[in-house]
Amino acid sequence: MDQGRTRTISDIILKIIESRGIGENGLEEFFSPKPQLAYDPFLLANMREGVDLLLRAIDAGRKIVIYGDYDVDGITSTSLMMKVIGSLTDKVSYYIPSRLDEGYGLHREAIDRISEDGGEFIVTVDCGSVSREETEYAHSLGIETLVTDHHNVSEVRAAGLIINPRLEEDTYPFKGLAGVGVAYKVALAISRIRPIPKPVMAEILELVTIGTIADIMPMLDENRTIVKCGLRSIHLGCRNRGLRRLIDLSGLDYKTIRASDISFGIAPKINASGRMGDASVGVKLFLAEDDKTIESCCRSLIEANQERRRLQDDAYARGLTMVDEEMNKGDFVTVEINDSHEGVLGIVAGKLREKINRPVVVISRNGAFYKGTGRSIASVDLFRMLDKYRDRFISFGGHSAACGFTIEEDKAQQLRNDLNKDMAEMLRKDETLFDVDLSYDAAVSPEQVNLDLAESIEMLEPCGKDNELPVFALRDVRVGSWRFLKNEDKMAKFLVLSDDGASTECLLFRDAAQAYDVVSEYGRVDILGSVEINRWRDETKVQVIVQQVLPGGTLDE
Repeated sequence: MDQGRTRTISDIILKIIESRGIGENGLEEFFSPKPQLAYDPFLLANMREGVDLLLRAIDAGRKIVIYGDYDVDGITSTSLMMKVIGSLTDKVSYYIPSRLDEGYGLHREAIDRISEDGGEFIVTVDCGSVSREETEYAHSLGIETLVTDHHNVSEVRAAGLIINPRLEEDTYPFKGLAGVGVAYKVALAISRIRPIPKPVMAEILELVTIGTIADIMPMLDENRTIVKCGLRSIHLGCRNRGLRRLIDLSGLDYKTIRASDISFGIAPKINASGRMGDASVGVKLFLAEDDKTIESCCRSLIEANQERRRLQDDAYARGLTMVDEEMNKGDFVTVEINDSHEGVLGIVAGKLREKINRPVVVISRNGAFYKGTGRSIASVDLFRMLDKYRDRFISFGGHSAACGFTIEEDKAQQLRNDLNKDMAEMLRKDETLFDVDLSYDAAVSPEQVNLDLAESIEMLEPCGKDNELPVFALRDVRVGSWRFLKNEDKMAKFLVLSDDGASTECLLFRDAAQAYDVVSEYGRVDILGSVEINRWRDETKVQVIVQQVLPGGTLDE
């Protein structure tokens, strides 16, 4: 790496990068604003055969249907494929199942509707790898299928061709692609054989960036290349008009938007359309070219997200009242929340998991069935736990951190009992399974929290899974100038001070009342948090975003 550039990076950050396994030879690529790391799409198993099959269908004038998922990954994947295949044929449409009425993945009823509408070839995006019965049914109706996906694959596999880096036989060098990342690779493979307009290929890079960030994929390796290049395209003007307008209406600046802005400011709005009932609004937005449609779609997404937050808060409050009783039954927590909007229950499961540090499944009665959605902690592979009982589910899918399923009512209680038994056995083998993570990347003193450090941290962007913002420890410090902000239970601003008088500003956005109790009782505290630059008009200052306030001496030297 260029030594002039290396010297601009804080030694603290260089040590963190080294500890994350990125050696000297990888620094240039890691920090480059124009990374080059990318793999030949034809390294993916079945890619050449899959693209050939798809192009033959296009050439034969067959009607292509893109079958997506209702989350951001599925919505961006569907939009991407519509743009690419739509540049080769006008006989292409899309189908996204309803989260509420159909659930995740391929469904026979949907295939019937596709067949009745004249669909002759289904390309799945972000789903389908384990849909054996459904793909066989499609084939029986004369509908060919090409599955593109990134979810875990079990022994039950879809019929026909599957393009998925997680296939056992796949030797693709990077397994962390999002569903939209796999779709993007299919698009690149198509472009090697058929000319795709350059503006289309440039625009879909923005879509793959949004989907990759939103689906919390590893922000390393090829994903880092994709996201850096996609963010640069957005910063230069944002080719996708719908995305640019949504960014504007979210109070963000497309010229400076970061991965975290997309995670917290853009993705929830796109997700809200699927959560509240109609994921097609997100696709319509990304495909729209006229201002009226773009404005209408943006407003629909924003309103859906506002309603989602209201319903989510209500369901979470109800779930909290049940947690203690459920934890008395075991450490795999299953909470039944009926008469609430199904679209918010996954978020509720995630919030409950954060609260109790246990895997949580929220189930909701739906006639004679239960629909379930789960979120797990880092030490528990949720997919593996539930896949053991796959034969009990009517439908099931997911990965290590999240899952969704439908199960008959009379099987739900036995599943709950068995999962608690399995969890007890896991805990017997590993007593640290539920230990709270107090790890951090580096210890710093208040005087080290300066602009040089903060600017070096910004060079780690885009941050995300497996390349998280560094967590710093400020150990044995005093607290001064404490001030509660807005809701006194949640938010506060304060200073941490070292014995030599140095100080740095801290912001706390949750559990402020509990943190203040720690400060009051112990006097000296340990702080865990991240460091960022707060830019407002002409003022630039460095601040610590606090994650935890602990009694002094809690953190090891």
